[in-house]
Amino acid sequence: MSRRALTWAVFVVGVVSVVGAFLYLTREPEVVTTDPVELEAQEAEGRRQREERWDAIREESRDLIPDALDGVELGMSLTRAQQRRPRMHRNPATSANPETPGLRFMEEDLPGGARAVYGFEVESQRLQRLQVLSLLPDASAIGPHLAAMNETYGTPTGIWSCPNTGGVPTRRFTWRHGRNTVSDVFLVYGGRVSVTLYIAPSTVIFSSLRRAQCTPVTSREDAVEFPVTTEEQMMNTTTTP
Repeated sequence: MSRRALTWAVFVVGVVSVVGAFLYLTREPEVVTTDPVELEAQEAEGRRQREERWDAIREESRDLIPDALDGVELGMSLTRAQQRRPRMHRNPATSANPETPGLRFMEEDLPGGARAVYGFEVESQRLQRLQVLSLLPDASAIGPHLAAMNETYGTPTGIWSCPNTGGVPTRRFTWRHGRNTVSDVFLVYGGRVSVTLYIAPSTVIFSSLRRAQCTPVTSREDAVEFPVTTEEQMMNTTTTP
């Protein structure tokens, strides 16, 4: 074979290899058919597992809900919650939050000026989280408040410095109880103290800690020094815990 013929043969082989590789990489994917009966069985098993998780969350949450919200359980349906808490209502201004598009919120005014916020999953219509917003008289009330929380829930399992709760710094305490966690979120501003009791599945609480860029507080000195929100920070705040 001449040199020219050999060169041409090598060229053809190279082109064929490239074209073959291209056709292999861009070929239509094979259609994989799933047995409808098997698919239905898988979906049914998934629903069963989700129900089991919700049942466990609901059972464990009963001892964590404040007495003022008697009858409330995490995982309960929206319909059942409305039956047990008939004063719960939708506030158009706060019913949706762009940071949690899969949730819809309901509110209830409580005695003493506190407000309960219920977060329901849009898809399952189940109560995923509960928040109770209230004001303490001043900073001197933080100690007695935490003493009462410790009496109810035990020693905190975490103390957190959170510089970015929707643009403002907060101090958080967490009490983990199995699948659920209780959290107190303190916001100090203008001589006043806002505290939000936050009860949700533990995965939800710790996702909130990540969003707020929380880090553990490890020293007693730091634990008693609560961050104070400035007026500029307060004006730019955008979200709740």
